[in-house]
Amino acid sequence: MKTKTSEAKSDVENSKIGGELAEKTVLHRSKTHADYWKTRLFHDGFTTPDGGRSLSGEWSVRIYRDGRRETFNLGSANAATAADKAKFIYANLVSSGWDATLAKFKPESVAKKKEGRVGEAIAAAQQLSTTRPQSFAQAALRLRQIAGEIAGVKKPAKASDYRSPAFAEWRSKVDAVSLAVLTPEAVRGWRDRRIAARSKNPVERRAATISADSTIRMARAVFAKKILAAGLAAKVELPSPLPFSGVTVGASTKRFTERIDAAKLFASARADLEQSEPEVFRAFALCILGGLRRSEADRLTWAQVDLNAGTIAIERTEWFEPKSEESNRVVDLDGAAIEILRRAKSARPDPVFVLKGAEPKAQIHAAGTYRCDAAPWRTWEKLTAWLGKRGVKDGKPIHLLRKLAGSLVFAAHGLEQARAFLGHASVVTTSDSYVAKARRVTVSIPTLSDEVSVAAVAMKRAGGST
Repeated sequence: MKTKTSEAKSDVENSKIGGELAEKTVLHRSKTHADYWKTRLFHDGFTTPDGGRSLSGEWSVRIYRDGRRETFNLGSANAATAADKAKFIYANLVSSGWDATLAKFKPESVAKKKEGRVGEAIAAAQQLSTTRPQSFAQAALRLRQIAGEIAGVKKPAKASDYRSPAFAEWRSKVDAVSLAVLTPEAVRGWRDRRIAARSKNPVERRAATISADSTIRMARAVFAKKILAAGLAAKVELPSPLPFSGVTVGASTKRFTERIDAAKLFASARADLEQSEPEVFRAFALCILGGLRRSEADRLTWAQVDLNAGTIAIERTEWFEPKSEESNRVVDLDGAAIEILRRAKSARPDPVFVLKGAEPKAQIHAAGTYRCDAAPWRTWEKLTAWLGKRGVKDGKPIHLLRKLAGSLVFAAHGLEQARAFLGHASVVTTSDSYVAKARRVTVSIPTLSDEVSVAAVAMKRAGGST
């Protein structure tokens, strides 16, 4: 029986399509399939006795995972056999990690392995980091804190005195700690111990949990994906699994509860500070009326203030780096804030900065330095003390003023306007930690007796009409 030309053509087209699909299937194999590795095999070179260079007859493959890349000789000149072994090596890597995989398939590299140290990782990561120097310094400090406590390195008596010889000695000892001690199990144990120490008091336990999770979140930024992708493993020997790998932490948010009357607090500040401590009052006004962070107010220049438009531009300057791109914003001021700044500008102000203080220093250390806290001004110290006398018991009283400002904007204009006003990347941050409930909400339910009485009256009326 003869095949029709149209049927033959259809068979050819189907065969062609099937071949293309098969080819695409091969090209899109996962790393757990030998066909994936066939296209990645290569002949590695080696040095000959006379100093020359030659290619090996056996296939090799490069495998990348968790920011680390290694080359494996597959021990076979047959591509199918070599690809199958590459698949097996990768599966072992996923299940057992780098150390076990190298010990099994590349033992010669294990003998030459040099353990990476905490200080080496920090120094290498700092070269690859693109975050603000101060942000990285904070991450490095938290990594040293966790590593030191896990390794049992005793802290100096004054842990916040970064310039003391005792702190320098502590840092040197922690920097020499092997990264191998930062196993996920050790980090989880560190977290559990810190929380357990405050377990009797629910309030303290919650605070300890937030603190421990925040410390872990900051410390693991040294091993951030961008830093790993930039080549951290090429600069320092990293353990497998990586430090903090698989360590989960909760949200470090603390719901803002507005217990301070902002209007009364502002009236008190005006009465107590405006005449006697004008610098302190101006700093207070920038935070509660402008929603500025302390660092933003501390280095705010007159060039950023437009009194005619009634705005402050928070932006990168010669002396200041915003916390994030979202922190760049234009803040609208009300009449009271504009008048406060207008009077300040006409009363022998600093020629550059809105608040008087010392020359600004580069922000490269974990602890922020504030020019307005230099002698003789001590502006932020005085404001903190005054807020304490006025009943503000928050751990970060000046930051509380920013939260009060955000809450007022939220109550008047909504969540998105509050987010933009504060310079947050997400409304989640604003909602979780910076705004209080805008208005009182209550539930009213009639009592059962009222319902019964009403039903009884209705039944009597219905009976009387029949």
